[in-house]
Amino acid sequence: MAAGSRSPTNRAGRSAPALRQLVGDAADGIRILYGGSVTGDNAATILACENVDGALVGGASLTAAKFVPIIEAAATL
Repeated sequence: MAAGSRSPTNRAGRSAPALRQLVGDAADGIRILYGGSVTGDNAATILACENVDGALVGGASLTAAKFVPIIEAAATL
């Protein structure tokens, strides 16, 4: 959800609960991954959003300099 979003935390915060409601009883067995622009600067905020279970990291995973801060942010949660 939210690929290329300029406001990832707003979109993730609104979309994830709506997706869970949409799938109803099966929601507990579904993991919702944020797939927008994840960076070291916004990873902790995105991953802390209620109902967001993880992130699908794209281009930022191609270099350690960009990926390590995302991993470090996730480790703090």
